[in-house]
Amino acid sequence: MCILICPRLRLFILISVCLDHCLFSYNHIKPSIDNLDETLVGLGAPAFTMLRLCQIKREKETGLSSKVEFEPELTEGNDIEQKPDDFGSISEVAQNGHGDSNGSLKNGNTDIGGGVKRSTTNDSEVDSEPAAKRRKTGPPQPKNPISTLNELRPGLVYSTLSMEGPSHAPMFTVAVELDGQVFKGSGRSKKLAKHSAAEATLRSFLQFRNASDAAQALGQNSSAVQDFTSDDSEVGFGSNSNVAAGETPPSGKNKIGGGSTASSTVTTTTPTGGPSQTTKNPIMLLNELRQGVEYQLKRESGEPHAKTFAFQVTVDGQTFEGTGNSKKLAKAAAARQALSKLYGVIASAGSSVLHHMPIATMPDLHLPQTLADKIAKLVCDKFLELTAGNPTVAKRKVLAGIVMTSEEDPDDVKVISVSTGTKCINGEHLSLKGQCINDCHAEIVSRRCLVYYLYNQMEKYKNTRGKDTEESIFEPAEGSKGLRVKRKYKFHLYINTAPCGDARIFAPHEEEADQTDRHPNRQSRGLLRTKIESGEGTIPIKAGADNIQTWDGVLQGERLRTMSCSDKIARWNIIGLQGALLSHFMEPIYLESIVLGSLFSATHMYRAVCGRIEQTVQGLPPPFKLNQPKMNQGSSTESRQPQKAPTIAVNWDCEDNQLEVLNAMTGRQEGDTSSRLCKRSFFVKFVELLPHIPTITDINTRELKNLSYGDIKALSTNYEMSKRSMVTAFSRAGLGQWITKPMEEDSFYL
Repeated sequence: MCILICPRLRLFILISVCLDHCLFSYNHIKPSIDNLDETLVGLGAPAFTMLRLCQIKREKETGLSSKVEFEPELTEGNDIEQKPDDFGSISEVAQNGHGDSNGSLKNGNTDIGGGVKRSTTNDSEVDSEPAAKRRKTGPPQPKNPISTLNELRPGLVYSTLSMEGPSHAPMFTVAVELDGQVFKGSGRSKKLAKHSAAEATLRSFLQFRNASDAAQALGQNSSAVQDFTSDDSEVGFGSNSNVAAGETPPSGKNKIGGGSTASSTVTTTTPTGGPSQTTKNPIMLLNELRQGVEYQLKRESGEPHAKTFAFQVTVDGQTFEGTGNSKKLAKAAAARQALSKLYGVIASAGSSVLHHMPIATMPDLHLPQTLADKIAKLVCDKFLELTAGNPTVAKRKVLAGIVMTSEEDPDDVKVISVSTGTKCINGEHLSLKGQCINDCHAEIVSRRCLVYYLYNQMEKYKNTRGKDTEESIFEPAEGSKGLRVKRKYKFHLYINTAPCGDARIFAPHEEEADQTDRHPNRQSRGLLRTKIESGEGTIPIKAGADNIQTWDGVLQGERLRTMSCSDKIARWNIIGLQGALLSHFMEPIYLESIVLGSLFSATHMYRAVCGRIEQTVQGLPPPFKLNQPKMNQGSSTESRQPQKAPTIAVNWDCEDNQLEVLNAMTGRQEGDTSSRLCKRSFFVKFVELLPHIPTITDINTRELKNLSYGDIKALSTNYEMSKRSMVTAFSRAGLGQWITKPMEEDSFYL
């Protein structure tokens, strides 16, 4: 008889049996109508029973009747599809529609349509698997921002604005309007886009806790659970409430946010003493924060074995360019610049973190990443411009330059000098007339270009008769007879690698380089070192040895030794960049910052340029001081190039605006022409300015013809006193004795 019944009639009979048993179960249990929901859950009642009894409860409360509409899914065989839930299965309800006092179903078998027989769960099985199986464990889950927003502002409508990107990775943009203000969000799916838009909307009128997603995106550990309704706020989070998602927060405020997915629309807090630091891959981090960014190859230069690539990435309408010796490094450099400018996040190696003990208490020694990138880019771009189409002069290993900035106008940035070089003069080419350059290392030549620039600016000051105009960077010094550079101007040194000497004596890939130096007092730390003739690299100065160089000894074959670039930069941080002759006219000027392109270890760099003598230097006459320049590494780094260094040195300055090529082995231009940067050239300029510029020192212009170059240097008393204090500081610290050139070099007259 059952076989002859049509499937729909058989289904109707089955549903009727289920409902009858549900009513029986309700009358049998008779729970309190007020606690009906909790009772049903505790009994483990089937879903049908819970649904019907809840409707009965509503009927009693409202006096209205309701009807349960149930439309089961049918399989091809017209049998009811078996869909078990947390409390039982449909077949179990059909056989036993009630539960016992323990919430378990009675034993029984069910035969449905096709002869499929299933047994229900017995009491012992249910008792052995308690309600914990049906209960989720773990910490409380955060509220979904969409549901939270719907609770606080019901009835909001989400509209899809656009779908961009390829079909396999689309990017949706969704907007929601609240109180006349439109909030946008984007994501890989419409759900994520709505999630992002809801979160941006909540941020406009709620305070948030620090999101764990931010820590995850930055590679940090965080166990905090984000709660969109919490009143607890962390410093910096939610402070950009007026910026809708999809807009770019102001640069330099260390914020991560905008039109990204919900997992990345967060804000990070800035660690005490500096911006946010992360060692996470910058390309990966930027992709998490701005999914779908594309990198474009702008140029490819250099020889096949030493290529240089330049990539651009555009984020929020701003273009960032990075260079590197591989495409990967160039993309990473562009990503670092974007992270620094838009989010205030520094993605760099651990060794770049300023963790030396003196710096930990002086966060001002960290140069902002955006400024460091600008300085590096200006110098590199100027060099590419000057050497375009000339591969001979474009060959280089070390590139350096000096950039001048203005505190009043951040866009007033000027490249003062650009230079290359890694060699020193051979001893046989020393000049008794001051017509050669002894040290052609890039950073040393760049500083000489700056001195040439200062002489020209002083001539402009002379031509304006001391009037305060923008023609010159000089102004009268307060309380003295000389001049000073206007306070708004700052000078920055860029070098594409760490300067030779103490700043480069470390192993960049060893673990110790990424941590605080465990042996800061080891013998190789901080020692004065010298460059060697006809070679690269430096050697330490032996303590107690006879380190005096003589003219005849050098001509006889003794190797000419020149102090390392690290040691010379340390000297500039005491006696200034202007030199002895200009010290007659002006107060000392110091480097505002040093930016490196590679091999940057903040600990070693700080020690090399000022830290090793900060405890021993004393007796400096004002305005001379121990300068502590800011430091950072540019986003575009250069890898090691194992090739022979060229013997030429190229230099350029903004005043002469001509590219000069020197033979580093002779210190002259080709054809034995002396450089505009040699000692004799500066001596001539000094003599021409002396009658027209007020001097700080008491130098008699009438006796000038009887004085040698060395004599005039010695008359700059404060400068010479500071120089002696510097030499004594190194000696007192046990770091060696400063080596000078033979005294005959400065004994020339005009």
